[in-house]
Parts: sequence; C-alpha cells; structure tokens
Amino acid sequence: MTDIDNNLRELTDLGISEREAKLYLVMLEYGEVTANQMHRLTGVQRSKIYSILSRMVVHGLCNERIEGRNRFFTALNPKNVKATLQREWDSEHLNRVEKANGIFDTLEDKYIAGKAGPALNSVEIIRNAANIHNRYLQLMNEVQKEVLAFVRPPIAATTKKTREVQFEAQQNALDRGVTLRSIFSLKHLGGVNQQWDKLSENDLMRVTDSLPMKMFIFDGYKVLAGLPTNSENNNNFFMLYVEDQGFCEVLANSFEETWKKAIRVEALKGNSIEWDSNQSN
Repeated sequence: MTDIDNNLRELTDLGISEREAKLYLVMLEYGEVTANQMHRLTGVQRSKIYSILSRMVVHGLCNERIEGRNRFFTALNPKNVKATLQREWDSEHLNRVEKANGIFDTLEDKYIAGKAGPALNSVEIIRNAANIHNRYLQLMNEVQKEVLAFVRPPIAATTKKTREVQFEAQQNALDRGVTLRSIFSLKHLGGVNQQWDKLSENDLMRVTDSLPMKMFIFDGYKVLAGLPTNSENNNNFFMLYVEDQGFCEVLANSFEETWKKAIRVEALKGNSIEWDSNQSN
C-alpha cells in the first residue's frame, strides 16, 4: 500500500468522502489545478467533479480562483483543514449531547413512572442451580437491612466454590450491617455442622426439627422460595422469585412463629436438640 493509499484511507476514516480526499491529495501534490486535470489524475467522473469541488470550497478544503472561463483550485493548508474539521466535530458533538439530554431525560421519566407501577418481573421462576445461585448472590449483594431464611434442601450451592462465593456474599452483607436470621432444619440437613462460637452479632441462627420449605426473604419485599416444597433433590427443583411486600409479610409471619419455637444454636448437641426449658427464645 502506497503513502497516497494510506493518506486516502486515513482521510476517509475522518469523515471526508473518498472523492473529496482524492481531489484534495491531488491538489496538495500538483498545486493549482483545473477540474479537467483532476479528472485525468483521479478518474473522478467529469459530470460529478464540479459539484464535489463546490462542496470542498464550502467545507474549507480548498480555494477556487476564476480566470476568464477557467476555474482553478488549490488545497488549503492541512492545519486549517484540521481546525475546520475539529470545529465541525465539536459542533456535532454538542448537538448530539443536547439531543441525548432531551431524549434520555424523557426516557428517564418513563422509566421512573414504570417503576412506580406494577413490576413486570415481580414474579419469576428460576430454573437450574447456576441461575438460582446467581440470583441469590444478586439479592444478597443488594440487601440493605435483613434476610430471613429457612435453610433446608434442595441446595443450589453444590460445589465447594459456589459455597465459598455464597459465604463471602453473606459476610459482605454482615459487614454492611445487614442482619441474617436463619432457621436450620435438622431433619433435612442431618445435623448442622457450624462453628457457632464464631458467629457475628448480626448472624443469628436457630435450629428446629423440620421446616416446610426452603425460603429467603430480603428486606421484607423480595422472596426466593424453593419448589416443590417437598423436594430434597438438588437436581430437580426450581425457585420462585416474588417481589411483593404483602406476600412477603405473610411468609415473614410464618418465619417469626417458627423463630419463636426454634432453639438457639447453643442448645444444639450433635445432631439432636436438647429441649431445655431454660433456653430463652
């Protein structure tokens, strides 16, 4: 590829048409030239060349000199051409910004209005362990105040890596001041193997003999519930996601009743519960 070819490609990349770029490069090389000369040197159609040159004069690429019936054209200094292009680019950029401000401000109003109405994604069925794992992480990363949990199978975090990632998300939530209240089902988990002495003050855990379902309530208006409720098969379940305060309130009431009856983890001895009347709930 020659230097002329390179220059032609670079000028067209900047928004100058290929024909205008060809004529401009010829003027730079030969100085003052006529339209007929440029036609012979570039191959640009004779019927098109004068209209192209007229646009180039208007856009600040060249000068025109008329002598009798002849018209002569000379390339402008490349520095001046560059300055002209920059002014055009700046003007186009400002116009785009103004248009963007107008349209996106309008769209933002529509977005906010849409959020105020019924959410189209307020109910969702989430299938397969990977999708459930990802949604749980999203909700745990977004939660601001409290998580209520019924912990029992089926389990989406079936690998060491996914369990570590979920634990990290939980720890980050605790560090933000979020309270995690979890009730574990001994029947379904076959005992709860946890290091209870290392719990943070916001990581509150209790145990009970059995739980009717797997469930997480986030900030009182988002819930993940495992279905079917009688499933313990990690490969054959899905979770229902509902974003509704009233629905969550019903489930939260059930959680609170179970919480009152559940036993603090300090009462857990191995895989069984010692029902000590001195244990306060």
